[in-house]
Amino acid sequence: MLRFFSLGKAGCRPPLQVFIVTHLDDFIATIARLRGPDGCPWDREQDHLSLARYLLEEAYEVLEAIHSGSPAKLKEELGDLLLQIVLNAQVAQDYGEFNIEDVADGINQKMIKRHPHVFGDTKAENSAQVVKRWEELKHEEAKEKQNGNLSVVDNVPNTLPALLKALKVSEKAVSVGFEWESLDDVWSKVLSEIDELRHELTRPPEQRNRKKIELELGDVLFTLVNVGRWEKMNPEESLLLAIDKFRTRFREMEKLSSKPLKELTPAQMNDLWEEAKKITAPSEG
Repeated sequence: MLRFFSLGKAGCRPPLQVFIVTHLDDFIATIARLRGPDGCPWDREQDHLSLARYLLEEAYEVLEAIHSGSPAKLKEELGDLLLQIVLNAQVAQDYGEFNIEDVADGINQKMIKRHPHVFGDTKAENSAQVVKRWEELKHEEAKEKQNGNLSVVDNVPNTLPALLKALKVSEKAVSVGFEWESLDDVWSKVLSEIDELRHELTRPPEQRNRKKIELELGDVLFTLVNVGRWEKMNPEESLLLAIDKFRTRFREMEKLSSKPLKELTPAQMNDLWEEAKKITAPSEG
């Protein structure tokens, strides 16, 4: 963390040592102070478990900032995410586990190992080859940790949001060739899964199996995730964008209505929705 630069010349008196603190060093020192004996009571009480929710929240706020298109907002949110990383590293250091330098060294070594086409002798002609090799190396590393007992579709965090988890599992299966031949094949599977869901939903109430319906709905969602994957889209981000679009239109409906929405007929609500859709369409791209 400390950086010293020699300003002396050979044959002269011992060089002057200049202590330079970067903004990152300064920030790390601030967090250490907050966790110190004379620091902040709240910061001192935190541990990895208590901080987990904030790490997730900040990651989603970074995602929102990316979609906002505002560099200033993204810079701010990345700072908030960095706070969670540095704070967790400081907690670990306080417990004698590791420190922020260990974190940086670990990820640096991993990046070098995962990029043999840059730091080694292998070649990668395109990004697809890079991704394929990355997943192979990642699986090999994880398999070593599990003493060889690891499936290709393992090692996906259970805490991931469901759509993102579906994408990661699908990508791992594809990495060994388990893939449709074309997007048309994926879409045919979507339609097939929708038909199976509709079949379950049209059964008489006394013949319905809730677990079966849930599984069929899950199959539809899982296959739709793969439609997005074929188009190199993150389904989690796609759904977040759709939610934001819905909320924008719904707020516009509320503004347009002369009375509470709950007092309108379905037809009136539909007319308002179509009007709101026209008004908000330009901002939705």
